[in-house]
Amino acid sequence: MIAYVATIAIVVMSLGSQVELAVADSPPKLNAGPSCNAAARATISLGRTTEMCLDDEREAEDQLTKNWSQYSRAHKTQCVGMTTAGGPSSYVELISCLDIMTAAATINKGDPLAGGFGKNPKRKPPNQPANRSPNQ
Repeated sequence: MIAYVATIAIVVMSLGSQVELAVADSPPKLNAGPSCNAAARATISLGRTTEMCLDDEREAEDQLTKNWSQYSRAHKTQCVGMTTAGGPSSYVELISCLDIMTAAATINKGDPLAGGFGKNPKRKPPNQPANRSPNQ
């Protein structure tokens, strides 16, 4: 029982540190080596080397450092958590996640149908005829 509680405490502490990293003034420090080693082993027939992958990771880290302040705190927290959980981490994956989250938020803001139909009672769901009320 004590070992179980200790394990949970360690997991909670590690997740807490990930959240702290996500809201810091700069991107987290990731170890992309294992990710690149695995990618190079999986694509050996395509000629992609570990060094090529590491070059991409360094470029992504530089881009993240330049643009870090432009991402929302919520997106940083979510993407850092997803990128660092359960396997090798990658700056390329982190920047991809942040870019997708940012694009989705932009689309959601510009789409009058996004966010549900309960916020504007005059708006009808697209599958519902205009002469029927939502309660019929």
